[in-house]
Amino acid sequence: MDNELLVNILAESMSKDHVTVIEKLSEPKRDEELAAELNVKETIVRTLLNDLHVKSLVEYERTKNKKTGWYTYLWKKRDNKVMEYINNYLQNRLDGLYQTLNEEKNGMIFKCSCSRVSFEKATNTDFICPECNEPYLAFDNSKEISEIETEIAKINNFLRSV
Repeated sequence: MDNELLVNILAESMSKDHVTVIEKLSEPKRDEELAAELNVKETIVRTLLNDLHVKSLVEYERTKNKKTGWYTYLWKKRDNKVMEYINNYLQNRLDGLYQTLNEEKNGMIFKCSCSRVSFEKATNTDFICPECNEPYLAFDNSKEISEIETEIAKINNFLRSV
């Protein structure tokens, strides 16, 4: 993968091991070859490949050895599906960020030393935290709002550029 942001998104949504496998599939390979290249057990590579297959990021061709009856799998990366997956992941992330932003902007936030809660949750406990027994105090969440807006802008800029 060329783009560091794409790699980071895939690693965040799956794992670095999944990204490593995808990167090794610049050309079609058998799972045994991948395991040897990565110096890991074949079962681990197969698990990672199956995870990626469930997400439609890789596909395979299966051939049967007529003498042994065993199947061999040739795995291929699906570049178009990788971009589709990243776009869907980011759209879902945006939806969550917009919802969080709405809650942060339209609700009163209260804080004690161990947590932040909404006005509703604070009133349900008479403005006393059940965990630390400290009173909830009004919290200025303008910094959090700004951070959410910055992340939304970054994601939107990325989505416009692809």
